[in-house]
Amino acid sequence: MIRSSIKWLKEWDVTPKTYKNMALFSLIGLSLIIISGGAVRLTQSGLGCPTWPNCQGNHLVATFSFHPMIEFTNRVITIFLTVAIMVATAGAFFRKPFRRDLAWLSAGMVLGLVGQIVLGGITVLEKLAPPFVMAHFILSLICVLDAIVLYYRAGSGNGPSRPMVGNEVIWLSRLVLAVLTFVLVVGTAVTGSGPHSGSPLAVRLPFPLRDVAQLHADGVMFLIGLTLALLFLLHQGAVTESISKRGRSLLWLMLIQGFIGYTQYFSNLPALLVGFHIAGATALWIATLWFNLNLFDRGSLEASVAETEPVESIVAR
Repeated sequence: MIRSSIKWLKEWDVTPKTYKNMALFSLIGLSLIIISGGAVRLTQSGLGCPTWPNCQGNHLVATFSFHPMIEFTNRVITIFLTVAIMVATAGAFFRKPFRRDLAWLSAGMVLGLVGQIVLGGITVLEKLAPPFVMAHFILSLICVLDAIVLYYRAGSGNGPSRPMVGNEVIWLSRLVLAVLTFVLVVGTAVTGSGPHSGSPLAVRLPFPLRDVAQLHADGVMFLIGLTLALLFLLHQGAVTESISKRGRSLLWLMLIQGFIGYTQYFSNLPALLVGFHIAGATALWIATLWFNLNLFDRGSLEASVAETEPVESIVAR
């Protein structure tokens, strides 16, 4: 049986289209884990499983009660995500033809996931101290960044990047991404200062919630202004309709996210609206990264099928 399994692995061929689907599945999983992690915090279930890796004492599985089951479900989702990422990583080495960039990016997902597991355990042991919760969310965004670059490259060729727009659009798009990063980081500080700590035992950051929320809102207004300027440049330049459409979608996502943010703040931060805000932040992060990636053309996937070095030469090194 072992011999037949080894033979099957040697003969396992992953087509470029199959591998693109693997990368997409990993991206979806990494995005969903952000939302499920938010649900844990918003239901005050962060210490539903107070130990790691067991849930309670010597028990790996949670007792059948609300908070432990919410936290344990999040851990189960993480396990399934781990399997998906490991399959995608293995698939990168069995993809025909082999591409080194996809292998490195898939390995980056593994490193990110290991970091998430370790940091998640430390966060539980530190009783959900805000700096660790903030770092956990930021690392999740980095993992999503890795996954979306992997998905983009898995669906494109392996040629040199050719810009589809002028330099001013590229630099303004990068500035939009940088400001969004700032807004999201400040948003974690808003969370760390607000009422949704994940557990009644968790401490809060020593910042006035109003002041941190105002800084976050100012960043959002600046972000929307930059995006309007970006759309103006796109309208003035000779760009494809797909790029213009992505830019408009980006603006709409920002406006919706801003509306949810202001509504939740002035309605005393109801958990459901905060959950929608977390999901919106994840969607906006993905959309902004996708917009930036698609400002460049790396050639079609079909044209690059026979251009990369075989995996056997990598394994032999």
